[in-house]
Amino acid sequence: MNAMKSGGTVESLPEISIVLATLNEGRNIREVVQRIERQKLPSYEIIVVDDGSTDGTREYVRERSTQDSRIRYLFHDGKQTTLRAHGLGIDATRGRFVVVMDADLQHPPETIPSLVHELELGASVVVASRYAKGGSAGPRTLVRFAYSRGAEWIAKALLVPARQVRDPISGYFGFRRTVWVPLNPQYRGYKILLFVLVMAEGQRTAEVGFGFEPRTEGTSKATQSLAFIRLFLIEVLLARRLRRLLKTHPGGGASSFPRNSAE
Repeated sequence: MNAMKSGGTVESLPEISIVLATLNEGRNIREVVQRIERQKLPSYEIIVVDDGSTDGTREYVRERSTQDSRIRYLFHDGKQTTLRAHGLGIDATRGRFVVVMDADLQHPPETIPSLVHELELGASVVVASRYAKGGSAGPRTLVRFAYSRGAEWIAKALLVPARQVRDPISGYFGFRRTVWVPLNPQYRGYKILLFVLVMAEGQRTAEVGFGFEPRTEGTSKATQSLAFIRLFLIEVLLARRLRRLLKTHPGGGASSFPRNSAE
C-alpha cells in the first residue's frame, strides 16, 4: 500500500470528502472527476483508492493530483474488495461530510449536492436510493434483480439499523465524519453502508432518489453469484457484531475485534 499522496499543500480543510474506489476505470474516472468539478459544492477533496489498475487509471489520477491539490490517492497493489478500499479512503478523509460513490458512472455525480444538502439539514447519514421518490434501479436482468432484492431482504431481516432506509445496500451515500469508526483491516466485502448505518444507529437518516445508470465501460467489481451471497452474509454478521460492540463499548470499533477474516 502506498502512502496517501496529494498534489500539494491544502491551506484549509475541505468541507466534503468524496471517496472513490477504482479498478481499471481509466475511461470512467475522467468523466466522474469532470462531472464532480461541475457541481456547485462547498470546498471538497476527492480521494481515489486504487486496487492495482493497469489501464491508465493510476497515471490519470497521479497527473491530475499534481494539477489539483484537491485530488489525493492511495494505491494498493492487489484487489481488496470495495469494503476495504472504501474503509481506507474514509480513514484518510479530512472533510466534515463524507460521500462514498462508485467511479464507474453508475452513480451520477449530479446527486452529490442533494446528499450534502440533507447532511447540512442535520442528517447523520443520507442514502442515494433507487427506491426513494425520483429514483430508479435502471434496467437489470432477472438474476441481478433477484440477487439485489434478496440481499436487501437479508440485510433488513438480520440487521435492525438497515430497516431505517429503503435501499440499505446502496453503494452511494453520505455521512458525517464524526459517525465513522475504523473497521478491522481483515474485513472484506462490498456494502460498507451496512456498517455506517450501524455506527449511526439512533441518529437521523435521510434518503434522496437517484437514477442508477447502466455501466458503459469496464467491468463490475461485485459478482452476482453464490460467492457474493456468502460474502454478503458474512458482512451482515460482521455488522451485527459491530453493533453489539458499540452498544457494549461506546466509542469502540471493529478494530478491537479478534481478527477473523471474511475472505
